[in-house]
Amino acid sequence: MIQPLRVVHRRAFVALAVVLPAILLIGLGARRPHLGPSAHATDVPDTGNMVRESSTLWQKHSIQSRFYSKPDRPLDTYVVLLPAEELNEPDLLLYWATNAPQGNVLPGEAQLLGAFTTGKAFPLPLNEKGAGHLVLFSPAHQTVFDTARVEKLP
Repeated sequence: MIQPLRVVHRRAFVALAVVLPAILLIGLGARRPHLGPSAHATDVPDTGNMVRESSTLWQKHSIQSRFYSKPDRPLDTYVVLLPAEELNEPDLLLYWATNAPQGNVLPGEAQLLGAFTTGKAFPLPLNEKGAGHLVLFSPAHQTVFDTARVEKLP
């Protein structure tokens, strides 16, 4: 009576040893591609024109902000953030909002620019006013890490 059960168990374990890794590989292959930190960010071309530069925009931290435009697309504006010290906050996200955040709540109309990476250029979705707020948001703590008011950009 025990011998037939052992045979069934042995066959079940052999089948699982083949089926489970196959399911895992199929699942990994079917996933959507992961967007890394530079998925939305682009490098500033060497021919980019600096529109504006400021190190006093941010409220809580010293972050140098450089705004660029490309010669072939002068209406597109990019921002490059260079913090004076390393920002010790996990997984910061950079948002663009037309209205200032209230407390630690991200504005509802805020548009995600991408995962914050030092030295990467992020395209700004400027409206007709050309002004707004850059917001560094920490999803790990669900708080606004820092904000910067951006005056009208050309």
